[in-house]
Amino acid sequence: MTATLALASLLALQSSTAPAPVVAVKVVPMSVRVQADPKADAAVRAWDKELRAALEARKDEFRLAGPGDKPEFLVRIDSVGKGEGGASILNGALVLGKTTRPFAYGFTDVKVQAQALARNLRKYADQMKTAPTGR
Repeated sequence: MTATLALASLLALQSSTAPAPVVAVKVVPMSVRVQADPKADAAVRAWDKELRAALEARKDEFRLAGPGDKPEFLVRIDSVGKGEGGASILNGALVLGKTTRPFAYGFTDVKVQAQALARNLRKYADQMKTAPTGR
């Protein structure tokens, strides 16, 4: 009988100290809008088009905000300028709520780099959500 009690208390101790099972958290698609001035030059319009397409393809992470919808996350494309060595520089800002983070992104191929940026945007958005809002 004491062996049974000892075994029962040992099992209870093991179950209480066992690590909690890892639970996968489902990522909910975030509404996003890519914004550029409609009168912008061809380089800005190309980025607008390619980044929208790249974000639309990432349906598990993003959904494009429709007309009249207020997006959770905004990618503002301000300008494209000349960089060094034949590269170009995309200037814009990421906006989440009241937090705005300007960025400059060097590139040589708009389509390839738009896809690369889209792959990383959810990580940036999640970092902006958890960052202190003291700015």
